[in-house]
Amino acid sequence: MAKVLAGVRVVEHGTFITGPAASMLLADLGADVIKVEQPAGDPFRAFRGGTYSPHYQTYNRNKKSVTLDTRNKDDLARFEALVAEADVYIQNFRPGVAEKIGAGEARLREINPGLIYCSISGFGPDGPAADFTQVIQGMEAAAGVTVGRKGGR
Repeated sequence: MAKVLAGVRVVEHGTFITGPAASMLLADLGADVIKVEQPAGDPFRAFRGGTYSPHYQTYNRNKKSVTLDTRNKDDLARFEALVAEADVYIQNFRPGVAEKIGAGEARLREINPGLIYCSISGFGPDGPAADFTQVIQGMEAAAGVTVGRKGGR
């Protein structure tokens, strides 16, 4: 496969599927992707009780990775150095989390004005479903009522 994105640097701060899948596709096309994990690691590592699940491996192939706690001054400086050299930044945190960990769009654009900033969220950055925790809980409750009941799926 042609590596059409060779020379493109991507910093990914994603967990589970959407952020990692987006940067996986860029890595497959030749981009240099650096996955930044918080100290606890991507929760998808332990999917279905494993320590390095095949699901995690699939969505994180062709990437380099580093663990950084951006609340720590030295780690924040390392993160800023990565962002300064990046072409693209991808995150899929809940709205407000990126700002809390020093990775909000305005702040990263101060470090790198040409940065392409990609924020992926389940239900958008604002509006009634933005705090998708409540939406997910509602979906789970509806599923609990219908799935597994006699006559249900």
